Amino acid sequence: MPKITSIVERARTPKGRKALQAILDATYELVSTDGLNAASQKAIAKRAGLTQSAVRHYFPRKSELLDAFFLYSAERLDNQFREELTAVDNDPRAHLLSIASLHYDRILAVEDASYFETLALWARTPRYRKFRNKWYQRVSGYYAELVQAIHPEWDEERCAATAFQLFTLVLGGWLSMGSSRPLHPRRGRKALKAILLEGVNRLIA
Repeated sequence: MPKITSIVERARTPKGRKALQAILDATYELVSTDGLNAASQKAIAKRAGLTQSAVRHYFPRKSELLDAFFLYSAERLDNQFREELTAVDNDPRAHLLSIASLHYDRILAVEDASYFETLALWARTPRYRKFRNKWYQRVSGYYAELVQAIHPEWDEERCAATAFQLFTLVLGGWLSMGSSRPLHPRRGRKALKAILLEGVNRLIA
């Protein structure tokens, strides 16, 4: 898959780049709220305020649009992580909790059906699975680096194990904190997020 910057740069004019950005934003919003099946060229064009021919011009096939969507989704969150990591405050514990919080916020913004449809697509499609694995490894790497900064006395193996535990606790939010909330259907999602963040804090204590 190409980098998201190269996708936007397919357009040779500022107007074209603006249109491409609108398509990516519209796809991101539609898939997050209504699932992958809702991301038709017609629906995306309507959400982006463009014609269907404009969407087809840049993405003739839905597979190309999905490639861009997965890249765009990961890069948006990755950029937020990087901004947090380069913030003036150099407290690694605060950075780690903030990154976990950002990831939980992403979970809160996405409907369960959309996430599980995406999981199924990843399982069926090797190139998407490969992309997902690299993304997981990168995020786990952020956690490992921060754990090492919090606990310089810990060896690499312990930091990696803790990062694995953290990453699993965060990803588990898709199952337990999503819109269906099977364990606590009457409890607010933000309250569940606070409970999970407390679990993250305990892991790095």
